[in-house]
This record gives sequence, C-alpha cells and structure tokens, in this order.
Amino acid sequence: MVSTRHHPRPFPEPATPTGSSRSNATSPSPSADNSITVVSPSSRKRKSNRPSSTKRSLTATYNFSHKLPPLLMIWLFVSLPLVIWDTAYMLLRPHTMPGGKLHSPIWTLYALYGTVDYIYGWPAWDNHVGFSAAQASLNALETIMYIYYLTVVIKSGAEKYFRAQSIDEFFLGSSENTVSGPGVARAVLVLFSTAVMTLSKTVLYWLNEYFGGFANIGHNTPYRLIMLWIIPNGLWLLFPTYMIYVLGKDILANMEGADHDKED
Repeated sequence: MVSTRHHPRPFPEPATPTGSSRSNATSPSPSADNSITVVSPSSRKRKSNRPSSTKRSLTATYNFSHKLPPLLMIWLFVSLPLVIWDTAYMLLRPHTMPGGKLHSPIWTLYALYGTVDYIYGWPAWDNHVGFSAAQASLNALETIMYIYYLTVVIKSGAEKYFRAQSIDEFFLGSSENTVSGPGVARAVLVLFSTAVMTLSKTVLYWLNEYFGGFANIGHNTPYRLIMLWIIPNGLWLLFPTYMIYVLGKDILANMEGADHDKED
C-alpha cells in the first residue's frame, strides 16, 4: 500500500503582531550617524526664558552724551559770523572790492586788508588767481557744517553754553553740562570733521605763501605782518587744533563707554 504523506503536526497560525512589536518592526533603530533628538516642552521653555539682560545686550543702543566746552561754543559764535562775512566778500568779488557797488559799508575794512594780503586784493583778481575762490568755496561748506552742529545742539535742549566752574571745565566741558538725543553723535562727528577741514585749509594757506616765496604778503613790514596777518590767521590754526583735541577726546570716551556697556 501506498502511504499518504502528511506533516507530523499542522502548521502554526501566524501570530498577530502587537503594537510594540509593530512599531519595532517598522521603525529602524537610530544609528550614531542618524540620531534623532527629541525636544521636550520643558527644554523649549528653558530656551525661551533666557535672561533678559542677554537679550537687552543684543539690542541696546548706547546714548551718546556730548560735553559742551564753553570755549568751543564761544569760538563758534564769534568765528561763524566772521567766516560768513569773509566768504561773502570772496565769492561776490569784484562787487565787494573797493569801488564795487557792494563794498561800502559792509566790506570797507577789506580795502585795508587787500593791501596786506594780495589774495584779497586786486592783484589776485586781475591775475585770475584761483586759490582765492577755492578757499572761499571750502569756507562755505564749513559754514554749513558749523551751522548744522549748532542747530542740533540747540534743538537738543542745550542751555548755559558758557557756564564753567573751573578752568578745566571752561576748556574741556563738564559732565553736568552735556547734551544727548537724536543726531547728537552725528553732529559731533560733523563738527570734528569740519575742524579737521578748517585746520588743513589754513595750513595749506600758510604753505602756499611759503612755497610761493611770500608773493602775497612779503611786502609788509614785520609789525604790519604780525598784527594784520599772522595773529588773525593764527587763530584759525589754534582753535581748530583745540577743537580736534576736545572733540576727539569726547568721541573716544563715548566709544569706550559703549564698549563697556556691551561687555556688561
């Protein structure tokens, strides 16, 4: 007889996978190179609750404080009208020169000064010397910049421009007499740049005489030269140098203060 082939026991039914085993089968285990980071709500809360001082240090704006030295303000209020007067004379030539329709009474004194410094007299005009008009053009630009500084300072609430309780405060200013607010830092930078321009232009004016053989002033006597040329023009060497020193010191002090606040 032929025996019928059969398995010794029936095949087992396939096991139904549980929830845990199904998730293990379908989700590969993270490797070292493909790690998964789970951020819990508590950790997110900790990140959002960083110290407020850290946030403020990133967005804080340093308030520029500008000292007002009385001597600097006196010089600006005195020199600015003189520069406007001088610039108008140079740019309106020959009408402002002796014999011109605008000469008297505003520019009568230039009849004398034109004989001291030929740059202001007929020799420069007749010979078409361009240095005179070039200098006056820079004077006009400097005047605008000086007026800009004074306008910003006055609008910022500056008072008692000439108050000083000591010699140091008269020359360097006092922490009790300061201005701050929108545009003050920019105005100080403009004034510093203008002082550099004024000093450079005046040095160039002197060097022009030196390298030109004193062609415009060499005819004067020593006394006349000192009293009517060296002293008046020397003021525009002295005070711009003083302004550069005072303003540069003020700018550096504010920069160091801003850096200190950022570190804190």
